[in-house]
Amino acid sequence: MIKMWMCILGASLSLPGCTQTKPKPPGVTQAAGSYAIVCLYSHRLPDDPIVMPARPGVAMQHDFFGNTTTNAYTTAEVLQKVPGTTCENAADGTAYWAPSLRLPDGTVVPPVYQKTYYTNQAVPSPNHFPVQPYPQGIKLMVGDHHGTTPNSRISFLCTGGNYTNSIPTNCKPDPTNGTQLNIGMHFPTCWDGKTLSPTMGTYDNAVAPDSAGNCPAGYPVRLPDANMNIAYNLGQITDLTNVQLSLDPQLDSAGNVVKQLWGSLYTAHGDFFMGWRPDAASFMAEFCLNKGISCNHLMAYSYLKIAEDATVRAADTTNYGTNAALYAQQMSGSTPESRSYLKVGIPKGAQTLPPDFKPAYMLMMYGGNTTDTTTQTFTVYRVATDWSETTINGANAPTCSGTSVTSNLNNTQAYRAFDVSKLVNEALSQGAEHIAFCIRGPAGQQQIKFSSKEGGNGGVLFINAVNKLPY
Repeated sequence: MIKMWMCILGASLSLPGCTQTKPKPPGVTQAAGSYAIVCLYSHRLPDDPIVMPARPGVAMQHDFFGNTTTNAYTTAEVLQKVPGTTCENAADGTAYWAPSLRLPDGTVVPPVYQKTYYTNQAVPSPNHFPVQPYPQGIKLMVGDHHGTTPNSRISFLCTGGNYTNSIPTNCKPDPTNGTQLNIGMHFPTCWDGKTLSPTMGTYDNAVAPDSAGNCPAGYPVRLPDANMNIAYNLGQITDLTNVQLSLDPQLDSAGNVVKQLWGSLYTAHGDFFMGWRPDAASFMAEFCLNKGISCNHLMAYSYLKIAEDATVRAADTTNYGTNAALYAQQMSGSTPESRSYLKVGIPKGAQTLPPDFKPAYMLMMYGGNTTDTTTQTFTVYRVATDWSETTINGANAPTCSGTSVTSNLNNTQAYRAFDVSKLVNEALSQGAEHIAFCIRGPAGQQQIKFSSKEGGNGGVLFINAVNKLPY
């Protein structure tokens, strides 16, 4: 039996909050959608490819996460071509960075990791809206390099406390692990729709919405909210007033570094240089955020939508290829068996994965058991591809037998992802570029129903390449 993922990896089928809703028209609030990813610390450099591109060594000390090659010369093309990443999902080649942190005794503390939460929330409002995928190569900044007071876009959390915009002074260190400090940063979500990079101190290519979630004039494009949280282990420190972050260094007239400078935690800021694979950026917006799903560890390295689908009924020559729903139910009394057939191209890209990532091929469908509230087992077979959704019927459909995988689903109507790697890898070993599936229903009388591509919530086949990190 294969593992079935519903919304959140490994979650039970009855997990609340994992139901899916159709996206509402632009400007209308909708259900919450989210995706979260962890990226380990990669390296430290005095470089900044946004503020000081192609000027190595003259920026403040920065701690980098994600793409392992980020430096002053990094471009959008490099982020797409270089597969190395410290993130747990191979699809994320984004460069994330923030200033280095120094304790009062002068120790520069490397961050442990950063976790970025992507949502469709128009922070600072509580409302959620349809979003557009991040455009390739967009650069975003948040925070104030010269800040001296609390910033509503920057928050702090230390052991024993709660998130606050003020510098924590009463941390309660864990006796064994000490104090953990998290610095949270909400990047802007209203984009001008044309400018990929901000100009430091002159022009912001993206800004935050107002308290109701409205984007200001000149910034009409809604992007996902990226909330980057960086975690540090600070030892037994309790008052963070004198903890510092790096600032731009003092330079001489020739542009050489004379002195490294440091500021308070109020100078906290973050940088984001978009490096998600194009398919992943589209999948995040369309299937996670705009459909109100908590995707968690599910993210497409590459994907293809189901090209053809249909229900067939045994001994019935009627074609149901244009129906909005797909059904699977074994024969029960005088009711003939119904089976669902799907055909799709096999997503490419597995050969370009970093060597430490293994691809899993996931079939994601929207539906559930429509007969009762029980959890039922169904079977997915690999079948011949020589059929068309406009002509397939109960008399000419391929035999629903052969190599198969099984999984479970209950009556919750939601998007679910099923691991069909066994079937896809068999097809690939035979040189196939397309694959077809037949879905047979439970052994009992229960009927399972999925949305067809004509039903508005069509299925997809995608590559998921994840090495989960314990944070």
